[in-house]
Formats: sequence, C-alpha cells, structure tokens
Amino acid sequence: MKKTVFYLCAALVFSSCATESEMPEITMENGVEVVLNRLEPYTLEGEPSTFTLEKEFSIDTENEAIAQLGLTDIGTHFAIDSEANIYLTSYENAEGMILKFDSRGNFVRSFLRKGQGPGELEGRNYLSLNPAVDRHDNIAFSDFGNKLVVFDSDGNLIEERKTDSSTVSTSPLPNGNFLSFISVMDGRSEFINQNPLCLLDSQFDKIKELDKQMVPNPIVGKRLKGIYYILSWSVSDSLIFTGFQERGYTISAYDFDGNLVRKIKKEWKPVTVPEEHKKKFMRDFSAPLFDDIRSKIYFPDAMPPFHSFFADDKGRLFVMTYEKGENPGEILFDIFNPGGICIGRKGLKILHDESGVYAKMKNGRFYCLDEKESGYKELIVAKVIWE
Repeated sequence: MKKTVFYLCAALVFSSCATESEMPEITMENGVEVVLNRLEPYTLEGEPSTFTLEKEFSIDTENEAIAQLGLTDIGTHFAIDSEANIYLTSYENAEGMILKFDSRGNFVRSFLRKGQGPGELEGRNYLSLNPAVDRHDNIAFSDFGNKLVVFDSDGNLIEERKTDSSTVSTSPLPNGNFLSFISVMDGRSEFINQNPLCLLDSQFDKIKELDKQMVPNPIVGKRLKGIYYILSWSVSDSLIFTGFQERGYTISAYDFDGNLVRKIKKEWKPVTVPEEHKKKFMRDFSAPLFDDIRSKIYFPDAMPPFHSFFADDKGRLFVMTYEKGENPGEILFDIFNPGGICIGRKGLKILHDESGVYAKMKNGRFYCLDEKESGYKELIVAKVIWE
C-alpha cells in the first residue's frame, strides 16, 4: 500500500511539472547525469521560462565625458562584482587599462598600468586581458603569456604571479582553484591548435584538463571546413560549463574540483550556412599567404548546433544558437535551468564574434556589449524580470 501511494504521488508530481511535451530523458553514464532535451523547451510548473529586460543605463564610448576618462573603446572582456560594480577594459588607456564604474554607471576609478613593472600588464593582445572577480570580490587580470595580477576593489595590488608563456588567460574560482586556457600550436600536427582548458590548484599546478579546442591544420589537411572552432566556457555560482560545438549539442558541467557532474544535450534545428558567413570566412583567407589553402575550404550543409554560451550566477545557462530572432539583429538563445532542462528560448541582440558572445547575467541584471550604428561600443545594463 505504501509503495502504491508513493508511486501515485510521484506520478502526480511528474504530471504537474510537465505540460504537452514529456520531460527530458535523464540517464546516468559512469556516474554522470545526462540530460537529453528534445527540440522544444519544457514547461515546468512554478518555474519562469523567459524574461524581459528594462534598460537602466549604458556606458557609451560615444559620450564625450566617457571618452575623456580614457574609455574610447571597450574591450570584449568585462567583469561584475557582488555589489554590481562594473570593470571595463580600455587597452589604449596606458595609465589605467581597467575602469571601474559603480552599480549606477558612475565612474569610480581607473587602475592597472600598461608595462612590465610590478602590478602592470603589457596588454599585448586585446583579446587576452581578461578580468575576473574572485570569492573576496578582488579583481584578477591575466595577460597573454605574461602574468596574473590581483587587485582589491579600490585598485590596490594584492598579488602578482607569473604564468606559463602559453597561457592565454587565467581566472580565479570561488574555491581558490583557477581556470586556465592554454594555447598549444603545432604546425606539423593534424590540428594546428590544440588548446586545452585546464583546472589549476592554488599553486598553479594542473589538476586536470576539462576540455579542448581542436583547430584543424589547413596546411597538413586536404580539406578545411569553413567554420570557426569555438570552445565556449562559463562559470556560475557552483559549476564550470564547457562546450566545443564540433562535438554536437553537448555541454559539460563540472564542479570547482574538476568532477564532471552533468552532461546537457539537446536536439537542434539545422541552420543553412549564411552567405555572409561564407564571404567573411573567405575574406579571412584572402591574403597571398593563403593562396594554397583557399582551394581546400569547403562549407558544410549547416552551421554547428550552437555558437557559444554564458551562465548566470544562479546556474542557468544561455546558449546562443544560429537561429535569428523576431527583431533585427536578434539571435535565439536556448535557456536551461540549473538542472540542465531547456525551459525557454529568447531573442537577444548581443555583440559576438568568432571567439564568443559578450554578455553576463548577475545580481538580477543583464550586461551586454553592443555596437551602435555609429561604430561606437557601449555596455548596456538592464534589469531582468523573469516571467
């Protein structure tokens, strides 16, 4: 009798959570939970599936007052701390490559000089000056093949460490470990870039490799697929998410000690390779240096299953697809809840390129880079209202 009541209650709970579509298939593989989502999102009772955005302000480089601060352009990487302070990168501002703004968009201070001295970074590669906030709200910055420097929120230097010459970026995790993306090039190999994403301990010793970006060698190979090979990763309040789109629609979730706890999979709608993508890709190989490579390039029937993604501080995941939204410039994002279930889709207009998408969701706010029609960049800050 007790078993009958138990299964009846379980059935009622299950039916109350699902609507027209069934729940995703959840299995275990070698102790790891695998969530297989079908094409359409699932509706879960009591759980919001989408959101609206109410713009609060923007930090606009076209604004003369902002430009006078030294922020004439915004680097693609930025950080937000627990008090909603904003840290933007300005590589041209040698006396203060980091500019701090408060939660209302008011300028506070700039710091991080360009150079080779104590507490300075060279800023040689604009893509690699990567700010990240640690568990104490200290702000850490790494530079390509140089070092990691850590400042408090007032811009005072706390710590400085040398990093390996092949390290692209290093970010602190809440438990004291570090996440490090490493560049490994081999012109003789089948893959010219084999770039691992590694978990390091507090002493910068390698714990394990979480994922890897594999870029084919166009010289060695007979053919070259005309796509950009993006290894995407993001960190929530308790998990590290990684995904390489060449492996299908599969995103892995690790805890901060490097244990694989979940695989998120989803069916997707193939998107034909756009003509503008083909033209851009061929332009990237237009120099005489690539004369022997251009004839190897071919384009697949469809784009990869996803472009890249970002996680919020609650464990939700926002995966950028190649499908267009309803409004001009919008791209559809799949929204996954902290359990890896796809609960909705949302059209968003966010600056992105072949390296990833430049957005964050934290403290109930949405932060994204955008490029105005004038060509100037701005960081847009909006309140998130879940529905």
